[in-house]
Amino acid sequence: MKMADIQDVLETDRVWCAYALADLFPPYVDQAAWRWRPDAVVLCYRGFEPPILFAHGEPAVVAELFDEVAEGLYQFGLLATHRALIQHRWVPRKESRMWRMVLPAGARPPATGDAVAPLRQNDLPSLQTLFEGQPDLPDAFHPSQLDDGCFFGVWEGSHLIAVAGTHVVSEAAGVAAIGNVYTRSDRRGRGLGQNTTAAVTAELLRREIRTIVLNVAMDNEPALRVYRALGFMPFCGYYEGVAELKPAPIPTKET
Repeated sequence: MKMADIQDVLETDRVWCAYALADLFPPYVDQAAWRWRPDAVVLCYRGFEPPILFAHGEPAVVAELFDEVAEGLYQFGLLATHRALIQHRWVPRKESRMWRMVLPAGARPPATGDAVAPLRQNDLPSLQTLFEGQPDLPDAFHPSQLDDGCFFGVWEGSHLIAVAGTHVVSEAAGVAAIGNVYTRSDRRGRGLGQNTTAAVTAELLRREIRTIVLNVAMDNEPALRVYRALGFMPFCGYYEGVAELKPAPIPTKET
């Protein structure tokens, strides 16, 4: 198995496979465990706890690869077809219906105000304070994303009150996934989420990232309105959550 073989499979759907394409390259590649066949891949990304399970490709082949995945607790992002293949081993703890959205070629976000500023690693304590104890905080943030990605925020004095960033950015793969979008609850309704997300999008376009995606819950109408206003369009629906994967059935011998 070569990374080029995996990339060939993932490139058949760059939008759905954006995160996985980034995981082929530093700084993400060392945390990625791949299972591959010519028509399918299954990825366990161990940069988070629990690890993230992802699949792409021909369903019959994906089913075979799923049998090689060890039991345990996983986060997951799976299309309905692939989720159904693992149903017999699946005990969901939480699950949401999601949209994968994409910025169409040629789209440009509206300009942002002067209040939006880039964030750096030394802003991590302020970011953690913004997220701390909030029931709706981003659930896929890691401090390393400040170094490896693209973050913008809005300050009110010395307090960070709104932020948008990325989950992954890979110039080598030409992909980025916007995430970690959050506005303090008492400062919502002022367009801060739209402004920070627009700033992140503009910076990714400046870097000539050709595939820019984001994920949003299907029932999150305020966020959907913001992302549509920035030019993003729904691409596909999928399931996201956390589940326990039971042991694979032991094949019975034919007599």
